[in-house]
Amino acid sequence: MRKIPRPEVLLLKGIWKWKVLSYVLAKKLFFDQLSQWSFYEKIRRLIAEGYLTERDGSDIDFSVLQLTKKGFDYLKYDLGYLKEERFAAQSVSHDYLATAFQLGEFAIYPNPDVEFFTEQEVQCSEDSLLPDWMPTSKDHVPDGFTRIKNEKSDSVFGFEMELNLKPFLRYTKAAHHFDGLDSKVDVVFWICDGVRLMERIFEHLLSLKLRRMEIHHFVLLEDFKSLGWDCLTRSGREKNRKIRDLYLQRLPQGLPKGPHRPGQGELQKLVFSKKKSPWVSRT
Repeated sequence: MRKIPRPEVLLLKGIWKWKVLSYVLAKKLFFDQLSQWSFYEKIRRLIAEGYLTERDGSDIDFSVLQLTKKGFDYLKYDLGYLKEERFAAQSVSHDYLATAFQLGEFAIYPNPDVEFFTEQEVQCSEDSLLPDWMPTSKDHVPDGFTRIKNEKSDSVFGFEMELNLKPFLRYTKAAHHFDGLDSKVDVVFWICDGVRLMERIFEHLLSLKLRRMEIHHFVLLEDFKSLGWDCLTRSGREKNRKIRDLYLQRLPQGLPKGPHRPGQGELQKLVFSKKKSPWVSRT
């Protein structure tokens, strides 16, 4: 069996962390300096060797990459102590869209003061090993957390990707998770697939009389797909603000890189690209 080179191991670990990644996003994150042809050869070899597989989602029109059981077994002892041995996406579309929103322009402009903790990591980590900036309750597991480190005060974002209406008890648990006295989350993004879905979840949260209702910011998925981080929040303390602005106002000043002036449509071209091989633009 071939010894997998370290850069490819890092790719496999990244795919485990995010559950699924598109070809284009995986290249940007882990092999940005390689030609499209060289990257494609690496991926096809990892697929042929049984470490990766392609999966399709009902709400995305391109294939994404996921670990196989063989790929996970190769990595798992290097991932630290795992309470649960998980690697597969339950819903490809949901998991990919959550990743696309959470990573956003930080996939284009990596930032040393931004830290991601994904649902996969939360589910698999022992409570005592979770970062101290995360809520301790496991009654609800969000679709991810992002922390922006700042000398004055860190900011923590939580993410909820909603493609379909769930039982309201789940939204109650989610709301109380973020509303707990130990919670350091100061912005929650609810990304909803449709206005009616957004309204029903928002109305339910209002009915709970939450201590910090103002931290909940609703975003339409169709707005994100068409505008990227130029889309506006529909509610919350920062209502009618661009997603990008919510991050920029919390980032420390004077960083060498940051999502300051992205090109028009740059994020959408990255996370929703159909390109896979060096020859064709569709999967």
